[in-house]
Amino acid sequence: MIVGATQTIAPEPTKQSTVPADRQPDDAPSQALDRLGNLAESAAQSRKAFAEERLKQLKEQMNKLMLFDMAPGALAGQSAQLAKELKSAASEFAGSFRALAEFRQPAETGFSLAQQAYLDIDDAPVVSTPVLDRSDLETIDSFTSAAEQIASIADSAKDKLTATDGANAFTTSARTNASGIMDLMASLKSGTVSKAFYW
Repeated sequence: MIVGATQTIAPEPTKQSTVPADRQPDDAPSQALDRLGNLAESAAQSRKAFAEERLKQLKEQMNKLMLFDMAPGALAGQSAQLAKELKSAASEFAGSFRALAEFRQPAETGFSLAQQAYLDIDDAPVVSTPVLDRSDLETIDSFTSAAEQIASIADSAKDKLTATDGANAFTTSARTNASGIMDLMASLKSGTVSKAFYW
């Protein structure tokens, strides 16, 4: 007589998670912030490079402007336009420099540098002086000298204008913006520029 055999089927082993410990779901927000921080840092570097290139272009325009014997009114208008564009470039440089400086500063709150850049929304003046390398110092000095040159051009035009000439408004505008640029560059060196100035 053939006795029937009973077949025992062993249960399948429970599959273990192969996700590395440092990449568990709880770390997802942190990783997302880090990626965003890296993108923000790259964007700041691009903006800084653009501002530096714009500065070179404007200085070339100023040098060419000095070669022409323009009418006082036209010279005043040109100085005002150049000062406006230079201020825009200076603000862009200051903003990107400040952003990059935050990435380089040690984290004191337990957050990564990228996280801290997004969590820090304080508009107070910078307490610690950001590190200025030689290139940054040269750019700051170049912005300052360009602003001084624009102020000189505006003064030259003003000296040839009558008191009632409407072009005097252009020289005043150029002078005001030039002074603002010089103050901004000085504040960058001292590390006291407020975020509110350029955000």
